[in-house]
Amino acid sequence: MDDIRERDLSRKSNEDLTDEEKRELARRFQEFSDLVREKGPQSLGLQSKPRKKRISKWDPAAMASAGKKADSR
Repeated sequence: MDDIRERDLSRKSNEDLTDEEKRELARRFQEFSDLVREKGPQSLGLQSKPRKKRISKWDPAAMASAGKKADSR
């Protein structure tokens, strides 16, 4: 039979996994989490949510007063 490290276990449900396959999945997860901890999520292509741009409403009165302050300098 093929090596357990080479098997694709992604299509099997948890109920169908043997004890050996469960141990292998736990080992793979531990290896992955160690890599993330060591190198950081950005180095593995895992990015956090992008920050939302802050939207400021256009206020003509505020813009006019800012223009007057700049002119008086």
